[in-house]
Amino acid sequence: MSATDNLQSARDLAKGLAAGRLGSRDLLEQHLARIKECNAAVNAVVAVDIDQARIRADEADAAIHRGECWGPLHGLPMTIKDTWEVPGMPCTAGAPEYANHRPQQPAPVVRRLQQAGAIIFGKTNVPYKALDIQTDNPVYGLSRNPWAPELTTGGSSGGAAAALACGFTPLEVGSDIGGSIRIPAHFCGVYGHKATHGMISMRGHIPADPGHIGEPDLGVAGPMARSADDLALLLDIITVPPPGTQPGWRLDLPPPRHDGLADFRVLMWTDDDDCPIDSRLASAYGDLAAQLSQAGAKVSRGAPANLGLMDLYPSYTLQMGALMKAWLTRGERMAKGMVAPAMGWTPALLRTLAKVMDSPKCIDKFVEGMTMSHSRWLNVLENSLVLRERFITAFEQYDVILAPPTMTTAFPHDASLFATRKLMVEGRSRHYSDLFMWIAPATVLGLPATSAPVARTAQGLPVNVQIIGAPYDDRRTIQFARLLSEMRGEVLAPIAGRR
Repeated sequence: MSATDNLQSARDLAKGLAAGRLGSRDLLEQHLARIKECNAAVNAVVAVDIDQARIRADEADAAIHRGECWGPLHGLPMTIKDTWEVPGMPCTAGAPEYANHRPQQPAPVVRRLQQAGAIIFGKTNVPYKALDIQTDNPVYGLSRNPWAPELTTGGSSGGAAAALACGFTPLEVGSDIGGSIRIPAHFCGVYGHKATHGMISMRGHIPADPGHIGEPDLGVAGPMARSADDLALLLDIITVPPPGTQPGWRLDLPPPRHDGLADFRVLMWTDDDDCPIDSRLASAYGDLAAQLSQAGAKVSRGAPANLGLMDLYPSYTLQMGALMKAWLTRGERMAKGMVAPAMGWTPALLRTLAKVMDSPKCIDKFVEGMTMSHSRWLNVLENSLVLRERFITAFEQYDVILAPPTMTTAFPHDASLFATRKLMVEGRSRHYSDLFMWIAPATVLGLPATSAPVARTAQGLPVNVQIIGAPYDDRRTIQFARLLSEMRGEVLAPIAGRR
């Protein structure tokens, strides 16, 4: 067995395990050895259950020798984001109040992984309650970017993205409401897919509190990996109906339909005056457009259905404000610097101040979301549906829409109060909340979006593109990511620190 078996794709590893060419116990030990060697520098994996993983790996090897196969991930070791409930392991979501939380039942997503034969041996780091674009918390501390330790991994699936980039795991399952899959994948140079809203159960995920049984608005789960092919493999496994919907619930995703880039009609949506992007990203996307045209794709530029970011972002911030009010206590909101009604701020006052102050875009909408009535909430949801109907008409002309995951590459760690953080982009001070603007459209409209590596900056930092598709066209966006990787000649994302 090669010492680098653990650096292959998940699909190849699964094939080797099923054929008996690889051993589950040996593969587990390879991953554990790599974590022991490299994890201290990045702090991506924060909890492990080695004893049970070894027992299960030995059982997997014995089953193969008997001619048995547990499923498509038989004996494959993997980690999972520390927001998913796994019996026998902690599930803290980076929150001290959950430090002793030991789930008794697996989340439906976790159950599907285990039924497919996967061996979940570790948990990866997240921000406090998974609510930041940096990964740091009072329980496990700070995670560092594998490509540049002084920079963030992104969040909230920052530990997951870093673990993939380091070769600590072949697969991960992230969650995304504020770009929590797409942005860490971009910052760490791996693949991540935000699924169409509602097709993967979020029960057994924090937030909300442990034991919460409702499925959240905006929030979704999705696969993360080092190849687009592995995204497709994992998506089919974790697509599970919410409890209580069986046996009537059924999902039949359409096939990708296109086999080559020349078949695709592509809209490049990378410019918006309300959220201009870093010149390094702009250059990478310009090169990508040229490469796609050379490959035969029909490439256009502009905003989908003439909808700009500020046509969509207000609805996103309204709904996020409502969710933050539901998920966080008053003290937690104050501690994170979220403007609260108790401080005397009102949407009308904030709108007035915005005329004379440099305030975050739509801060008034965020506060309105925390104070809105139920009838106003229903109107907000209706408006989102109207916007969705308008936006998806763009898919009558285009197969995919390409957009930045966010406005910049990975940036330095910042432990200051969330609401006061600023970023320098092209010499201009930008509000931290601008990081959410490019992920907002796919989130508020419930659309699938794949974050795929497309370039490196001169400094060696990863650059991803966000591939947005029509509702339930998840397989198409992942297929497009796979074709991009073939065009680039880099089907597997490179391993950070590989010797």
